[in-house]
Amino acid sequence: MPITAFIMINVANENSRDVLAEIEKIEETVEAYVIFGAYDILIKVVCTTHEDLSALVVDRIRSIKGVADTQTNVCASC
Repeated sequence: MPITAFIMINVANENSRDVLAEIEKIEETVEAYVIFGAYDILIKVVCTTHEDLSALVVDRIRSIKGVADTQTNVCASC
């Protein structure tokens, strides 16, 4: 069963739209938005396994220039 998650991202010292453009290049990204509130970007991703989700967040999203912080929320049901 696929793993669906919503990831909230804080951006530091970069334009949120530039970071969003990089996130939209990631294959697992289903939806991505610049938002107002405690976080700057909200994305929906779908991964095959929890390990794939972990690698996506830790290795790929957090390595994007400007990403300061992430919060990952895994869906219990879809």
